[in-house]
Amino acid sequence: MTQVLLVDDEPLVLVGIQSMLKWEDYGARVAGTARNGVQALELIEKLRPDVVIADIKMPVMDGLRLMEAAQEAYQDPPLFIMLTSFEEFAFVKEAISRQAVDYLIKLELTQKTLLGALRKAQERLAVRRQREPVRRRPPSERFGMQPFYDRFFIRLFNNLFESEEQMRAQQKELGVDFSFDGYAVCYCELPDLSVEHMTQERLMNLYSSTTRMAWETATRFMACYITPLDPRHFNITFCLSEQEAPIYREAVGNVLDKVVEIVYNYFSVRLLCSVGCKVGPPMELSASYYTARLSLPECGSRRSGVIFYDGTQGGDADSVFDMALYRESLLQAFEDQDAGALEQIMDQIIDSLRAYPSRRLQAMDAACNLLFLCLSQFTNGEEIISQIFAGEPEGYRCVYRQRTIPEVAEWIARLRTGLVQALRSQRRGYKDQIIHQIKGYIQANLGQRLTLNNVAAVFGFSPNYLSQLFARQAGCSFVEHVNGEKIRAAKEMMREEHVKFYEIAERLGFENAFYFSKVFKKIEGCSPREYVQKLRGESS
Repeated sequence: MTQVLLVDDEPLVLVGIQSMLKWEDYGARVAGTARNGVQALELIEKLRPDVVIADIKMPVMDGLRLMEAAQEAYQDPPLFIMLTSFEEFAFVKEAISRQAVDYLIKLELTQKTLLGALRKAQERLAVRRQREPVRRRPPSERFGMQPFYDRFFIRLFNNLFESEEQMRAQQKELGVDFSFDGYAVCYCELPDLSVEHMTQERLMNLYSSTTRMAWETATRFMACYITPLDPRHFNITFCLSEQEAPIYREAVGNVLDKVVEIVYNYFSVRLLCSVGCKVGPPMELSASYYTARLSLPECGSRRSGVIFYDGTQGGDADSVFDMALYRESLLQAFEDQDAGALEQIMDQIIDSLRAYPSRRLQAMDAACNLLFLCLSQFTNGEEIISQIFAGEPEGYRCVYRQRTIPEVAEWIARLRTGLVQALRSQRRGYKDQIIHQIKGYIQANLGQRLTLNNVAAVFGFSPNYLSQLFARQAGCSFVEHVNGEKIRAAKEMMREEHVKFYEIAERLGFENAFYFSKVFKKIEGCSPREYVQKLRGESS
């Protein structure tokens, strides 16, 4: 049964389209309706329709932007049939460029034209399902969540999780599927096209389009996640099924051959792919990432293609830089805003790297680990580190261009100097800024279940530290603040909207209406029903 979502800001149009066909007679069902693109996005997430019939001109978010958002957010987005009240070539051209199934004029809409468009969509759905192999796939990326996916996988690649329990908690929160039999990381490198005198904007667009095409191609044949690293590098984490794991070289190689070919055919970009060793538990992805990069120089003068780590490239998969030796003291220095301690620890890291001049990859791991920690531990880390490397065309991402141990050590020393200066200048008020940002995050996500563990993970703190920080700086516990903000929002809903208590509980992320009522009474001293009765008495 084809699930259809209707989207139009005119109620009569929605009613007309819904009654124009006996949908069940044609193997379809109208699963829901929406009045604008934002509402439609929410229903796409909830209902997962196969086909969306949407008006182009709508308030809040129009049909073309809706189609763009859905195609960016989902691995298998719904097919779109576009409607408009007038014929305009610019809209037709953009709708077609985004692979709309059909384009219908409202004034000319009949049962025949609507059925014809539905049939086209069903035919395309049938082709899509035949082309895709039957396998478990990671869930589609949730709209607007890509930065959190990237941060999660970068922490895995660089062995930055403090424990498997911490990793599993974030995995569950993001909906990452780690139920496969094995994993392998492919490190992908794009050629340096700056020598072709392209503008920076054109280069970034080309790199972004190439990365997107590689991901779309790979996911047609195998379950995988993609993680951008810098303008010229990205990782593809292949998830290996029970059948694929024993023959992962053949399975992954076939997919990457298609990726390399399609990227070159579309963009004339020669992609270089280096696949690391196969690993079992996801916590071992750092070893696969390390051996993938270790294999890359073996490609020599080859300008594109695929190569696999075979254990003879002169490195040891167990020699990944171990941030655990420094992590605890680094985190403590960040939390205490101790510039002296931070300077001393980073000097130790620099000295240890210079002692092994042949271990460039370990030095790069150290630099990337430090970069990630700094970005995540400072409330304005992106701004601070961008200022430190403001003179570089690529900013702090110039770390990927460092070719020798002395160059990497110099990059870390520059980072150290800038961070120490920033810490000394902003130590006062820093913890207040953290609390301000956390409160802003809570306010923006009142509809979610905001647990101490989840919010601590988002900001890169331990739950215990966040709890203590909140108590000292905010004057109340984390839970008290969250519940207080949710009850304040609930009272606004009661004043302005005619909603059921269970609806308020659901919209504000409470487990159920009973728990919502319990929290409400604890904070307000009366039940939600008594509060509403009091409001009505005052208004009368």
